[in-house]
Amino acid sequence: MTTGDQPPSRFWLSLYRRLASAYPHEFRMRFGEELDRMGEDAIPEVGRRYGAAGLARLLTDIALRLPAMYLLEMRQDAAYALRTLAKSPGFTAVAVLSVAIGIGMCSAFLSEIRSVTGPAAGIPDPEDLVTTREPVSYPYFERYREQPDLAGATAILGPAPFTVAFSPDRNVRAERFFGHLVSPEYFSTLGVEAAWGRVFDPRTEKPGMAPVVVVSERFWRAHLDADPQAVGRSLRLNGSMATIVGVAPKGFQGIWPGNPADLFVPVTCATALAPELAGDPLREPGRAIFRVVFRLAHGVSLPMAEASLNAATRNLDRDNGLGLHRDRGGKLVRLMPAGTVMYMRPEQRAVAEMLNVIVWALVLALVCANLANLLLARGSARRREIAIRLSVGASRFRLIRQFLTESVILSLAGAVLGVGFAYGMTAAISSLPVPSPVPVEYHCLPDFGVLVITMAIALAAGVGFGLAPALSSARVPIGPTLKAGAQAPLRGYRGFGLRNLFVICQMTASLMLLLVTWFLTLSYFKNANLDPGYETAHLNLFGLDPVRDGQSPADAAALFAALPAELSRVSGVRGVSLAGSVPFASEDIDSPNTHVSTSAGDGPRGQAVHAVFRDRVGAHYFATLGVPVLSGREFEQRDGLDESALPAIVNQTAARELFGGEDAIGRRVREGDQSYTVVGITRDMASGFMENKPVPSLFLPLTGDLFRRSPAESITVLVRSAPGSDAMAAARNQLASLHPGLTVFNMRTMREDLVRLNTFERWDAAICEVLGLFALLLASIGLGAVTAYAVAQRRKEIGIRMALGARGGQVQRLVLREGTALVGTGTALGLLGAYLLLRAMSASSALLERSLHQRFDDPLLVIGAPLLLAGLAMLACYLPARRATKIDPMSALWAD
Repeated sequence: MTTGDQPPSRFWLSLYRRLASAYPHEFRMRFGEELDRMGEDAIPEVGRRYGAAGLARLLTDIALRLPAMYLLEMRQDAAYALRTLAKSPGFTAVAVLSVAIGIGMCSAFLSEIRSVTGPAAGIPDPEDLVTTREPVSYPYFERYREQPDLAGATAILGPAPFTVAFSPDRNVRAERFFGHLVSPEYFSTLGVEAAWGRVFDPRTEKPGMAPVVVVSERFWRAHLDADPQAVGRSLRLNGSMATIVGVAPKGFQGIWPGNPADLFVPVTCATALAPELAGDPLREPGRAIFRVVFRLAHGVSLPMAEASLNAATRNLDRDNGLGLHRDRGGKLVRLMPAGTVMYMRPEQRAVAEMLNVIVWALVLALVCANLANLLLARGSARRREIAIRLSVGASRFRLIRQFLTESVILSLAGAVLGVGFAYGMTAAISSLPVPSPVPVEYHCLPDFGVLVITMAIALAAGVGFGLAPALSSARVPIGPTLKAGAQAPLRGYRGFGLRNLFVICQMTASLMLLLVTWFLTLSYFKNANLDPGYETAHLNLFGLDPVRDGQSPADAAALFAALPAELSRVSGVRGVSLAGSVPFASEDIDSPNTHVSTSAGDGPRGQAVHAVFRDRVGAHYFATLGVPVLSGREFEQRDGLDESALPAIVNQTAARELFGGEDAIGRRVREGDQSYTVVGITRDMASGFMENKPVPSLFLPLTGDLFRRSPAESITVLVRSAPGSDAMAAARNQLASLHPGLTVFNMRTMREDLVRLNTFERWDAAICEVLGLFALLLASIGLGAVTAYAVAQRRKEIGIRMALGARGGQVQRLVLREGTALVGTGTALGLLGAYLLLRAMSASSALLERSLHQRFDDPLLVIGAPLLLAGLAMLACYLPARRATKIDPMSALWAD
């Protein structure tokens, strides 16, 4: 070799040595010298015979073998980790289940709210859609859509029921479906194109045109047999023929798919097709019945759009002679996001998100704290193993890799099980029947983003705390550790160590979660057994909608006028009445459906405006329910005939709020331009679930106009039957004989209705119970693990004490002392945290205030819950302490 060849050879040899030194430590311990010697011999020879190309091939071969060696060792690490975890089945099961339950619960809870508040499928750029919080009249909408800040606007009326027959033959039985009455701009505003046919267009959908309908893809597939020639076919809707002009794209079921629409009908259709349009609301500025959805123009913010609409509303109010009805913020129009699965007001969304995020944070904190306790205790118990492996030549990097492998296996196993648990929980949530007179579909699937975030936090906690003992091995003195025995001194035992901090955090989070879930559970159980204020036994309900069965509005009004008398003649029927809505059906008592004022001189509050709940009921309604009229009289059949002079009945709460302590009989109540004379005061009764106080209610008689317009929920018929009689079967036969074309909907008992309404109450109570048990379990596991570790740490000390005459009780007190201090500290912090959390939640929402109406000074809650948690935690500490009394002093002294 010439002198000129030396520098290149040294360069290639240097590269070879760097690659060889990168091989795993264990491999180099066995073959390192041979590998180095082979390189010193091979590099000059290969360079002399094959030149730079041969040297490059040699080094490439060495480099390619490097990851293969690491993969081989990683496979060995995985096999060793599985054997190690299998030797500790209790620890492995607890760690995996902790991660799985935590990931599953957190993902399910957050996915539940995301499935409601998330963007609606099938609508481009849903974040640009906003809607009015209050209904709007159609003439106002027509002025709104001209605003330059808007890229589109549409008016929606619904959900609207349609009786659909697939044949023009009127003897063919019709089925009931729900849809939307929409302005012709509906699909263009949402940016939705037809899958087949066309959508509505303002140029073609005009008043007087032949009725048309767009059907959903689901309806087309399920009821039209996915017929590609379905466009152009006719359907009989509410007794009138309508032509199918288009099929909506797959997955699209309206602006709010939580309330799905299968049929879309333009508001320009005939009144016979849509009873809701009776009275020509398209030309009535004061008839605010439409929900308006806007698409904001590019660069326009929600406040800018509100300002523009407020200015337009002031001009419209002035032109139409209408009073300014401002909300609490002084605005005429308030907007809210519309591109969500369900229509939710911001405060409702905030409450739902707050509850789920709080639960998510507490559960995840419990999981992380529990993993920290388990993994740190296990890691510290393996310090002698670490020292032995280091003494026989293991590298610290290999130990770190080994611990990392074990942590990853634990975390991945928990993550996989957690994903399955999340899918199971969301499937159970989706299968729940929703208590609503109109269809509500609730498709809950684990949200991918939520799942990733939850898994990342849980996995990071597992990997991080699993690596902590290995990372600290760099400071492990091999000799002293081997002499000290299997356990090293417990750092922070008499001070405030890391493990004690995690135990206190776990106790605090457990108690907070336990108290919150206990409050909710007791409230749910109380609401589930809430007394509606009347006797529910033998009270039956069903719905009728003769207008949508094809009868004329006049015939429908005549039918309802005669119906109570017809059914009263049925054997076993004790009472019959009609109602515009189902009793006890209000799901949102935060939103009164009207505002009224007392006329001048009527009551001490004069013209003050009050929010009340208004119901339309028929004659003898309260007698049928069994609710006493405390003063005055009940409605009679003649009360709804003169719509210009209607009487009213108020409940006790409304009478007190409207008229103070004065007699309400004979007083007048004004609602807009309409006034009513109070003729009766009835006892308070429940208006809905999730409430703990009566709400002011105003009852008005059913009128012919309501019968003609036919509400979406249909008119509800209440039948009180005699015990032991089959009055409902007889009533159905009576209806079939007198009115053969009449369809009866939703026949059920009042108790069945209450059970259906309480489905979510019971489900939420069950979830809270599971969460509370989960909190107790994790807290007990964490404390038990730390106490067992402390006993193992002090085994030699305990042996010495017992050899010197210490009694079992003294040893138990010695072991329990630390656990008692940790439990006490965590309990105090948990009580304080739960108190502040519950106060903040109650103050943020009236709905939460009702849900959490249990007093915080209730001893069952503030004493029972901490005692239960502390008792289980101390039991978890007691079991290792009791085992400590069984330690043989001689074996403990000679064990190490």
